[in-house]
Amino acid sequence: MDLQVIDLTPASESQQQRTLDEVKDFATTDMDRGGPERWTYRMLQEPALTEELVKLSAPQTIGCVDAATLQPCRTWHYRSQDRYIVEEWALPGGTWTYAAVFDGHMNYDTVEHISAALGPYVKDSLAAALRSRPSPTALPAIVSGILKHALAYIDSALVSDFLAIFPSTEPEELRRLDPSRIRQLLNETSGGKSGYRNTAKAFGGTTALLTLVDPSRSHLWVANVGDCVAVLGQRDSAGKWRGTVINSIHNGSNPGELERIRSEHPEEADCTWNDRVLGFLAPTRAIGDAWLKLPAIYAKLVFKHLDADWFSAEVMEPHIPRIRTPPYLSSTPDVYHIQLQNEGPVASPRLLILCSDGLSDLYDGYSFDEMAEEWTQVVGKELDARPGPKAGRANLALALLREAIGGADTQLVSRNLTVEMEERWMDDTTIVVQRLS
Repeated sequence: MDLQVIDLTPASESQQQRTLDEVKDFATTDMDRGGPERWTYRMLQEPALTEELVKLSAPQTIGCVDAATLQPCRTWHYRSQDRYIVEEWALPGGTWTYAAVFDGHMNYDTVEHISAALGPYVKDSLAAALRSRPSPTALPAIVSGILKHALAYIDSALVSDFLAIFPSTEPEELRRLDPSRIRQLLNETSGGKSGYRNTAKAFGGTTALLTLVDPSRSHLWVANVGDCVAVLGQRDSAGKWRGTVINSIHNGSNPGELERIRSEHPEEADCTWNDRVLGFLAPTRAIGDAWLKLPAIYAKLVFKHLDADWFSAEVMEPHIPRIRTPPYLSSTPDVYHIQLQNEGPVASPRLLILCSDGLSDLYDGYSFDEMAEEWTQVVGKELDARPGPKAGRANLALALLREAIGGADTQLVSRNLTVEMEERWMDDTTIVVQRLS
């Protein structure tokens, strides 16, 4: 056998230096998991670090509202399920500001549909109410009612569209349907029936946090279903920023929510388990998630016959026997009205922070009250640093996001933005900040 000898010329000094330069900015991390596995990330310096954050979070400014949303994992399967909408509505009497944050789960169909459909429904309802010229004293209750009805209606429409797929909603008749017929109904994608789309919209889920501010900026309404957070910040007479959580948090960290579910299902010890609804879902209120609101037969049919990559039948089916007296999940919102008028002659600066639960996850160990104070002081400090338009307007949502993922710690921020992992290392995080004065 003839042997071929390959002559490898040693790298020159300059080539060796180039090789070292290519890797000198990389490091490894255990992502605070404490195990032997390590992942590579790239150390970035300014201005490259801020540029990377801007590229990944796509900050926007719409009127008096700043927004940013981040999911740094590049894997397609883990793309963000958060959505936010900010709009200014020209309505009878002036321009209203609508801002909303949605945190989807299970799939992308529900959050895409709800985030797109809810605003127009609220806008049309509000416009109709304003055309009747309600009295100033009646307006707060009217708007609150519109928000409450809109969230209830849009959830019930999801369930109704799903049930319309079947020729009957009687459980016994559903059980007698031929499996091939069920599969056809659920997976229909052509024509006007759209069985797959209606099933996906109903069986996926999303939280919803929406706000309205009237043209005079003297009234704020907040409606919430789920575990997003709304914080009202204000600078006091001593110049210190103070933050207050507006809404109740609808998830298993709220003992009142768990007790509510248990009181509705007193004979079912597993209606809440591991601080989750039926041991599965963390939010205790949400739009969609019809399988937690309907008789178990529907979950059995869908998880057995729907062709979809956004759920695992093996994961879902063990939860079905726990469905005995639905609904277990509520879509009833809490709605709040806050009077923003100032008592004194000088308006006290105010701001509103909305966020998905990804932001609160980054503040592990903090109470929600502590988070509200921290977030408000971060945003308030940025706002005070650039008090006028000539100073250049900062994106307040981006400033809070930067602080949450590491702030001035460039190594930590670099790690959180660039670590090379196939799975998510942080939850989807969306922040919306509105200047109220």
